[in-house]
Parts: sequence; C-alpha cells; structure tokens
Amino acid sequence: MLGSAGLPAGVAVSVLVAAFLHLSVAFTAAVLLTGVVVAHHDADGFLRPHLRTPARLLRDVAFAFALVSCVLALRGAPMRTDREALLLIVAGVGTEAVVTVLRGRFGRPLRCLVVADPHTISSIAGRWATVGGARVIGGLVVDRTGLGLGSAHPGPPLAHIRDLSEVRRWAQRWEADLVLVHTGLGIAGKELRRLCWQLEGSRASLAVAGALDHVAPHRLASTVVAGCTLLHARPGRPTPFTRVAKWTFDRLVGLFLLALVAPVLGVLALLIRADSPGPALFRQTRVGKDGRPFTLYKLRTMRSDAEAVRALLVEEDEGNGRLFKIHDDPRVTRVGRLLRRASLDELPQLLNVVRGEMSLVGPRPALPEEVAEYDADERRRLAVRPGITGLWQVSGRSDLDWERSVDLDLHYTDNHRLLDDALIGARTVGAVVGARGAY
Repeated sequence: MLGSAGLPAGVAVSVLVAAFLHLSVAFTAAVLLTGVVVAHHDADGFLRPHLRTPARLLRDVAFAFALVSCVLALRGAPMRTDREALLLIVAGVGTEAVVTVLRGRFGRPLRCLVVADPHTISSIAGRWATVGGARVIGGLVVDRTGLGLGSAHPGPPLAHIRDLSEVRRWAQRWEADLVLVHTGLGIAGKELRRLCWQLEGSRASLAVAGALDHVAPHRLASTVVAGCTLLHARPGRPTPFTRVAKWTFDRLVGLFLLALVAPVLGVLALLIRADSPGPALFRQTRVGKDGRPFTLYKLRTMRSDAEAVRALLVEEDEGNGRLFKIHDDPRVTRVGRLLRRASLDELPQLLNVVRGEMSLVGPRPALPEEVAEYDADERRRLAVRPGITGLWQVSGRSDLDWERSVDLDLHYTDNHRLLDDALIGARTVGAVVGARGAY
C-alpha cells in the first residue's frame, strides 16, 4: 500500500528504520519528504510532465506527514519545536525546486502522437505549442485507402494508417512518449484495449481525449456497471462551502490589499493628472454575475477623448475578433503605457472586489456590447463573478483570439476550486512581471 501513494516500500522502510534508531525528528522528516518528492517524480516518469500534477505532489506530501506522525506517535516523541516543523516544509519545497530545475535542464518535452482527423490534430498541436513541457510531434489519420506521409496539411507531419495496429510502429519511429486517441474517430472500446496491449513494453502510454476535454479531473469519478467502465462528471457548480469560502476570502483579502495599495494609488493618480488632462479614475459599465451591470474602476491610461477617437482607428483594429485592441495605441498616454505594462491600472478593481461585484480570480469582466452578442455557450461565463485576474490573463491576455479566450473562461467557470484560484494567483505574478499580452 505504501507504493500506491507514490512512495516505494524501500524508501518507507529506510525512513522507519531511521526513526526507530532515534535520529532527530527534523532529520527523519527531511529524509522522508525528500524521498517522497523524488519518488513521486521517478515513479511517474522523470520525463513525463503530463503525469506530474500538483494533486499528485500534495497527495505524496500528505502521505509523508501521515507517516511521520505515526512514527512519532509510536516513539512517543511529538514534534517539539517550530524549527523542526519549518525544516520539514523547507525540505519538501527545496527538493521540489531542485527536481523542477533538473527536469527543465536535462529533461525534454513530452512527445505526443495524436490519432485523429487532420483538423483536430492541427488544433491540438496549436494548443500544446503553448505548453512548455509537451508538444505534438506527429499525427496519425485512420485512412482505409492507403499509407503515406501527408505534406500539404499545415501543422505537424501526418501519416495515414489503415488501422490502429500500425500505431506502435509510428510511435517508435517518432519516439513518442504519449499516444493520444481522439474520441471523435468513433473507435470502439475493444480497439482501445488492443492498442493498450500493443503499446505494452514501449516507451509510449495511451490516453483518450475528446468527449470530456472541458471537464477537470477533480470532477471525474470512475466506476464499473455491468462490466462497463463509466466516468461520472460531477456538476460544475462549486459546493456551498467553496462559494462561501471564496466570497469571504475575496472580501477580506481585497480589503487588505486595497488598504495596502492606497498610498500607491494616490501617487499614481497624481502622475496621471500631471501627464494628461482628465480624471485619474476611469469608470466603465461592465456585466457581472448573472448579467447584472456594475461600474468597473480602473486608472485612466488613455486620453480623455479616447472613445471619440476610436471611430477613426477602426481599420487598425488588431483585437481578437470582438475586442478593440491596437499595439502602440496612439490614445494611450505615456504614464498609461507604463501602467498597462505593469498592470497597475487594474488596482482600483479591488474596490469592486470589496463591494462584491468582482472576485480576485474569475472570467474577464465583459462589456455590455459583448454580452449582447453572446450565444448560449458564451453566456455561461456570467455564472460566476468576473475577476481581476484569471486563466485569460495568465495565458496571454490580449494575445489570445476570441475563441481561446472564451474557452479559458468557460473552463474556469465549470471547474474552478480554491486551489485553482491560488495557482492562478501565483501564475499572475509571472504574467505581470513578463508583461505577456499587455498593451
């Protein structure tokens, strides 16, 4: 059972022996957590980042804490100092950082071979191109008419195969780590089972995508009924506890941050007024949760007549299909350009968070004219409060096309958790520092 938690029995036994030999609690804990993290990466495959997830790491660390507690209880020596507890945490975080650096330096991206139609293969390759740890190295198209390489289709190289029995040969030829079969091909369960058999002993593992692409793993549960394996998708709406916790966290943290940045806002307001005529605060109507309009606050980054000048710049629009965006927009002031690069113009939205109109993390707040053109799927974005940051911001912001922006917002709306909010918040720091998609 120890191995099932990602911890090899050998490491567990060694730690237990060390504990009972009366080594220090801190040393035992450090050795244990180091072994857990290394074993986690080694068991899942050092070069397979698709299997390396925060949930798996948290599971292993939780197991480490449980095992340490059991050992200490048997010895009758509870952890006595904060220093020992701190060392336990530092050991885990430090080892995780070292392993991440080593994998980034010596590892290589996950090589994926997609079995689907040409359009789907190109679509998946385009999305995976933004993922640092994985890339699509080729595609297989099931074609009963013949066998050959396709060169006219854009994207990764394609090979036409007659049936799935040829997948292993192409996986070995292209040195694939993962074979991804799309459900749109209508492949039966027996064919997938045979494909699993064929890939045994090779470096490639099998995955299936398509039907549940927009359902996060934490919403899925598997069971067997009458010999059929079923995947249950739990409702996307978060639990009452999650909703209350998120609402409380937003209000408290929003109020704390607003008080913290108030002096900064005062200084920035003076710079804006000195740089160009007009108010320092920009107000705009946006659409919030359940379609309710509210007034969004931002620091003004454009000339006061920006809306009037916009009509003269329609032909220069470089937006994502719905939103008006221009690189080096002539309406942006000198101070405004700096504020946008650092995302400081978003700080007044903390007031919207405190008032309950927005969340710290959520979909992008939409304009009324956008909402007027929403279809049934796009209106799903209004099921939660919009956020100051979100998947759209940490994934490229203005560089995203409309379809991708909507897809990210819908994914968050249907699958968000408090842990996801924390991860998005951490990623926001990198997006702001790198100024990706900010203009």
